[in-house]
Amino acid sequence: MEVEVKVPVVSKDDKKGVINQWYKNDGDVVKEGEEIAEVMIEKVTVTVKAPASGKLKILVPENEEISQGQVIAVIETE
Repeated sequence: MEVEVKVPVVSKDDKKGVINQWYKNDGDVVKEGEEIAEVMIEKVTVTVKAPASGKLKILVPENEEISQGQVIAVIETE
């Protein structure tokens, strides 16, 4: 099963942002609740946590423009 990793919503407006840094690499095993990325939306830096445990598949690279609520990765659970 795949669990989507989404950019947190920090504003009512449809603000754009960027992925500053992935703390994990594509293919790494992550644990639920573990910090896996840092994103910046409208000068607000937010940490993205893994919503499930499993193997991380990154869909959007660092420095790529993102939207709030966008799927940026999936976690393949067992």
